[in-house]
Amino acid sequence: MKKLLLFLVLTISLSGFRTDSVLVHRLIVLSDSRLIIDGKTNVNSYSCAIPKYIGKDTLVLHEGGRNVRPVFVKGEVSLDARSFDCGIAPMTADFRKTINSKTHPVILIDFISFERAPSYQSGEEKFKSVVRISLAGVSKLFEMDCSIATTSAGLIHLKGGREFVFSDFNLEAPRHMLGLVKVDQSLHVGFHLALKLDTDR
Repeated sequence: MKKLLLFLVLTISLSGFRTDSVLVHRLIVLSDSRLIIDGKTNVNSYSCAIPKYIGKDTLVLHEGGRNVRPVFVKGEVSLDARSFDCGIAPMTADFRKTINSKTHPVILIDFISFERAPSYQSGEEKFKSVVRISLAGVSKLFEMDCSIATTSAGLIHLKGGREFVFSDFNLEAPRHMLGLVKVDQSLHVGFHLALKLDTDR
């Protein structure tokens, strides 16, 4: 009996006296969301994009507690690697082969935390975030610069990105794109998510 009472006291002391409330942000990912990978060759630059989002993900961000970074309890956005389009069919085929889209058809952007909670006011808010990216079967955590801008209609634009090299994901840059040009090892991965606040819950 004493052990049971001690357990209850400890449980209450750890969880029952929290005074800071948690504010939940539910952000529905819309079809206009996209992922863009930009790179260079010894001749020019190229851009390959997943131009449309076809999933049904909702991001759930918890804000609460003094000096506590907002964290995501649900932060994954799933994208179809097989829908990458580089604008030229042979280049698209080379790029999809490079990222092993057949073996690893899903690219994940998994938000872990924001530097601070968005206010969703007019104008652009800039902050840092921690994001896990899963590409070609490799998952890694990165810090990224992000921004949020909210339109008068309530549409939220979350943008972010950073420089990578192919080897970050155990990939090798194609020696020749279209069989003619040499591809640089570095590339920029950027996302533009169109979101709306879920006010039904």
